[in-house]
Amino acid sequence: MHRYSFLRYLWTLLLGGWLATACTNPTDRKPAGLIDEGEMAGILTEVHIAEARVSRLSLTSIDSSQVAYKHMEKQIFKKFGVDTAAYRKSYIFYSSHPANMEVIYKQVTKNLQKKIDAENAKRSKKP
Repeated sequence: MHRYSFLRYLWTLLLGGWLATACTNPTDRKPAGLIDEGEMAGILTEVHIAEARVSRLSLTSIDSSQVAYKHMEKQIFKKFGVDTAAYRKSYIFYSSHPANMEVIYKQVTKNLQKKIDAENAKRSKKP
């Protein structure tokens, strides 16, 4: 059940991002220091997992949720060796190019599905 609600949340977020950026004028040149699509998919996979973890913490304060998420986000950026500025610049660029973002989110969906399948396999092995 969590799987379907998480995927629905993911698609809602994706559609919202596309709609928000549809009105902007995209630049066709790739900016310097752009994170490549494969690495961006890995980062976004981890970002969505972090968002889900924070939402399951049932923190009473929005501030507490934001602090917890920012901590996880810093760990993700450290893991991938990127900084916040490069991530934001890349996200803005890919958001303004829907074809690129679609490719990235197809990979994100595949990554999340692999993690779900691995977790389900792990649970089914336990007595």
